[in-house]
Amino acid sequence: MFESVFAHGFPTSSRLASVRAAAIANLYKLPAEYRRDLEQEALLELWRKHTLYDAERGSWRTFSERVVANRLSSLVRHMRSERSGQFREAALENLRNVAAPDRRIDIRLRVSQVLARVSPFDRTVALHLTDHSAIETSQELGISRATVYRAMVRLRIALAEAGLSPRKCSRRMSATGKG
Repeated sequence: MFESVFAHGFPTSSRLASVRAAAIANLYKLPAEYRRDLEQEALLELWRKHTLYDAERGSWRTFSERVVANRLSSLVRHMRSERSGQFREAALENLRNVAAPDRRIDIRLRVSQVLARVSPFDRTVALHLTDHSAIETSQELGISRATVYRAMVRLRIALAEAGLSPRKCSRRMSATGKG
């Protein structure tokens, strides 16, 4: 069944990976072969994780968007690390002009502006929550789950004050399994 879901949704997923890889390649002025490598890495990660898809939790498109975005984010973080030195530092504001499949770039920019105003601890928790569950975040940071949940409340309040609906944020966090 999962292979048929993957096969049925592959054209959409492939297009999504292609657009996101091209956006990263354009942003960092990478050669064409890097774009193809990024796209293939994203699709490979989607294949690895396609058995985790649950139709009751959301659409295939939403699932594939999260998997592709998370994999490409990880690759960018790795390539930007001091060890590899392949990327120059680029401000998040530069992402405004990057082609994206929808309005999420603007939302990400607004979220980054909110994160710039919260405490360093809350920012660290928020960044960990993008790739990990609340439990994993508490374990990695060496803090209690209750502390993570209190930070999540403060983050939701900061997002609401910035005009980002906490209800929408909660739904998105639930859809990605974070929170």
